[in-house]
Amino acid sequence: MLRLHDEFIYFQCSACGCVQIVDPPESLDKYYPSDKYYSYHQGNKKRSIIKIAVIKLLVNGRISGILPENLPYIYAYKWLPVLKNIKKQAKILDIGCGRGYLLHEMHLWGFRNLTGIDPFIEKEIDDPTGIKIYKQSVFEHNGKYDFIVMKHSLEHIYNPFETLQKCHELLTSNGILLICVPVSDSFAYRKYGSNWFQLDAPRHFFIQTTSSLSLLAKSTGFTIEKIIYDSMKEQFLISEEYQSGRRVTISYQRKKKIKAFVKLLNTLKDGDQACFVFKKVDNNSNTATGKN
Repeated sequence: MLRLHDEFIYFQCSACGCVQIVDPPESLDKYYPSDKYYSYHQGNKKRSIIKIAVIKLLVNGRISGILPENLPYIYAYKWLPVLKNIKKQAKILDIGCGRGYLLHEMHLWGFRNLTGIDPFIEKEIDDPTGIKIYKQSVFEHNGKYDFIVMKHSLEHIYNPFETLQKCHELLTSNGILLICVPVSDSFAYRKYGSNWFQLDAPRHFFIQTTSSLSLLAKSTGFTIEKIIYDSMKEQFLISEEYQSGRRVTISYQRKKKIKAFVKLLNTLKDGDQACFVFKKVDNNSNTATGKN
């Protein structure tokens, strides 16, 4: 994690609970350093043929609903069942993709028509796999996509309303938009407040709630079909370090208890991050997602 110890003021909407930065910095370059920011250093792992085969079996089993979510590897992608009706040839866009780690994982799973955009990468990337990553904001990008994913990128964008309008424009009829974000209507935010690590000031402009995202969906031509809570133990481990100002050593037994508590919070819909499945409202077409 990068902490520069700058101070920023946030306020919380009394109506929907969304937490928002008051005065974002004019330039964000120093907050996304190419040599330190994590999404630019998520390498594409080299895996054996056997491991690749196992991952494909796990992912396809989870997408189809045969396998549970609490298995190694697939637990990090609790939203996999969302892909059940997304064809392998579907056009997919990852907004705020960094160097394309998720796109490479999806290529491993069998998807082939993959595009990414990120305004903060050093330069465009033409990958040998066929994945194309553009140095662009969403407003500079054009095309039509069956599935768009914003995995922890919406909170980094200062104009979420206009961004979702653009996503609506980029989606095909009945297309799916997956938004994974931290949420402030959560136990961790109530417990840690300004020390909650998901605030990540000033990179996070808006920390949404289920209520604020519902309002955004309705006002931009979407319906929310499903909410999947996928918070992790870091909501406690890192937030406690921020609160104490020092590295915190936690015993194995306490980590086990935290892990169990995190699972409970997700079940109770009180975890500190979630994935929202937005479906484009289009009453004039019954086109199935992913069919070209």
